[in-house]
Amino acid sequence: MDIAEDLRKTHQEILAAIEGLTPEQLTAPNSFGRWSAREVMLHLAMWAGECLKAISVWKTGHSYDWDYATDYLAFNDFWIKTCHHLSLGQVTQMLNIHYLSLTNELAGIDENIWQKRGGCPKWLSEIAIGHSREHIDRLHEYRNRILHKISI
Repeated sequence: MDIAEDLRKTHQEILAAIEGLTPEQLTAPNSFGRWSAREVMLHLAMWAGECLKAISVWKTGHSYDWDYATDYLAFNDFWIKTCHHLSLGQVTQMLNIHYLSLTNELAGIDENIWQKRGGCPKWLSEIAIGHSREHIDRLHEYRNRILHKISI
């Protein structure tokens, strides 16, 4: 299924967007509104993990109940606060584990299941690809601003 390849590319784009940034640049407070780049990375990792849980349920033929995350702003805040103690390395590790696990899970789904379930669920491409794209673009903008300042 193409979604696995799209997700693999998305993960690579996230890593490219933060490449070359120092730990200080990645953890600078309020780089993205009230978040740092590290917190954006955590946010992306968290939602990839949520998709991993949801796709496991979806594969069984059931719908995933997203009601716990209806207030997504409060849910995002919960994750940011809960994981504030994680180091930058641990956040990067979480990002990589969740994206690689989700990519592998999607690549391993038999074509019969995709067909039986009506193809890729809309929420998966919206969260794992579309939503991530918004943050990747902002990470690139941040990186370009920093690199431009350094090269002047």
